[in-house]
Amino acid sequence: MKTALNALLTIFFCSALSHPVQAGQVADIQSTLAVTRQHTMVMLSEADRTVLEMRYEEALKSSKDLDALLDAAMKNAALQPKLTQFKAVWEAFKKTRDDEIIPAMMSGARDQARGLAQGVQAPRFKKMNELLESLPQ
Repeated sequence: MKTALNALLTIFFCSALSHPVQAGQVADIQSTLAVTRQHTMVMLSEADRTVLEMRYEEALKSSKDLDALLDAAMKNAALQPKLTQFKAVWEAFKKTRDDEIIPAMMSGARDQARGLAQGVQAPRFKKMNELLESLPQ
């Protein structure tokens, strides 16, 4: 009985430790993505330029954090195919945010920015989450 229990515990711990950071990496990417998106969405209702700039800096920081997490996770061959797809959508997401949404917000065109965030970006955000959810958690 004790030997069987030890064998089961050994199998459990070996399988749990064979990919120790995989689930954490995916969860970290997913939560950082949500934070990044939230920073941008909060900006849509803000008129104060100082606050907008502060929120944008926060969004850029969380984007850099996500980039670092993504780079680390891409080293795991099992995650690469889905994360490669994720990265393509993520790059388009950042480009639209930085080149279109943020300039529209800074110029006071919040309706235009909101239209982009809810029109173009929402499906991208959904796609990125679907890709992450398809990975082992």
